Amino acid sequence: MKWPGINAASITAAVTSGALVVSAVLPHGRVDGMKLCPIFHLTGYECPFCGMSRGFVAITHFDIPSALDFNPGSPLIYASFVYLLATSIQALRNGETQLKPVPKPLYFAWLLPTLLVFSYMFYVRIVDVWIL
Repeated sequence: MKWPGINAASITAAVTSGALVVSAVLPHGRVDGMKLCPIFHLTGYECPFCGMSRGFVAITHFDIPSALDFNPGSPLIYASFVYLLATSIQALRNGETQLKPVPKPLYFAWLLPTLLVFSYMFYVRIVDVWIL
């Protein structure tokens, strides 16, 4: 559903650049022990997405091994943020308000590893800990 007057390119640029700027501003060594996940605070167990914020900070500070330790899916999500920021900036430069669809080969090349990684994280952090 498209809402009249909503500029999707501007909103996408604001959200993605905001996340990337915050991850650049936060000091890498000081957020390593932070747990921001509400599920973790309610249950005491990490969810499949725990460590994503710390992973973003680590990637922004060029510490890929730490990012993978925090959450193996963080580089995949970070890459999608960078891609969306670049395409939204390009759309705004061209005077467009909507983003062009992601090319299907690129989308599926990103989707398959993302589903595999987060399925694995779900199994390790939820099924293996809570059920077994």
